[in-house]
Amino acid sequence: MKIEQVEAVAISIPLKAPVSDAVRTHTHRDHLIVKIRAGGLEGVGFALAYDGSKAMVELVNAIYRPMLLGASMFDTEHLWTEMFRQSIQSGRRGAGLRTISAIDIALWDLRGKAARMSIMQLLGIHSERLRCYVTGGYYRPGDSVERLIGEMGSYIEKGFSARQDAARLKAIRQALGDDVEILLDANGGWPDSNTAIAALRRLEESRPYWIEEPVRPDSISAMARIAEAIDWPVATGELEATRWGFAELLERKAADILQPDAAVVGGVTEWLKVAHMAAAFDVPIAPHYHWDLHTQLVATIPNGIFVEYFVRESGVKVFDDIIANPLQPKDGFVAPRTAPGFGIEYNENAIKGYMIARSI
Repeated sequence: MKIEQVEAVAISIPLKAPVSDAVRTHTHRDHLIVKIRAGGLEGVGFALAYDGSKAMVELVNAIYRPMLLGASMFDTEHLWTEMFRQSIQSGRRGAGLRTISAIDIALWDLRGKAARMSIMQLLGIHSERLRCYVTGGYYRPGDSVERLIGEMGSYIEKGFSARQDAARLKAIRQALGDDVEILLDANGGWPDSNTAIAALRRLEESRPYWIEEPVRPDSISAMARIAEAIDWPVATGELEATRWGFAELLERKAADILQPDAAVVGGVTEWLKVAHMAAAFDVPIAPHYHWDLHTQLVATIPNGIFVEYFVRESGVKVFDDIIANPLQPKDGFVAPRTAPGFGIEYNENAIKGYMIARSI
């Protein structure tokens, strides 16, 4: 089936209150949504855009849509290669590659719908019982340790036994006990490997499960020194791009756990290459963000260990505001949808309400 239409929409969803990680404060979440139509079917893809969603719509208009129209919707490998090649000056990372990611995700969604199969069925299922960890503990103005402990305790009541937090670790460990996995994320906050190693050694007594992005993700040499120096895993990859970026992480032993994000790395096509390459090195995969995508993908690989999940009440990840059938984990596990494609049902009225730009 030939691609007949390609539409791009930029949306901006405000947060109820600002939240901060180690390096930035967030007041809203911008996304690019791509819709591709062929043979009476529609595939939808998306990517987190921070403040670049309007520019990403323009990239669809100027660069990618002309390549897609009239092409076969099944030629995902060819189309990915051409999009990456023809936009080499603007598409290698960042907004360009996130746009390619959203397009590729839409094509895979379309392929699943054409086959009347979920993505995991299309690829081959390994396991549908997926453990997830809940991300929380973001800083808010006037925050207290007591409020943080209360937030973490509420996650345990919901059945989560693994959780991510970058600060006040000791208080959390003392409050919640030894039976809970605590996952730390520094968001690249430490300036160098020596500073990071000294800080991480002070945290070891609280027995964290991993440290995510202890230094800037581009500092691969520093990441490798940290991974060698500490006795617990370094995780990274949420901002890494393409199979070539992840190959360097593996070759230099800069991470014990990889976190490819399908909406960042280059879409489903590239995510699968990274996951299978990691399996050859016996390196686990715990993808970043976007559980609506990653439940389908992690279900197909033997080396997946976690799916990241945000409790909606945390007010941090708000993409569920435009989804009519949000996923709900139970007892710390999440089951993928079984409908064709990614199985996501969108609230079109909500999308229109948050829209800030669209393709012509």
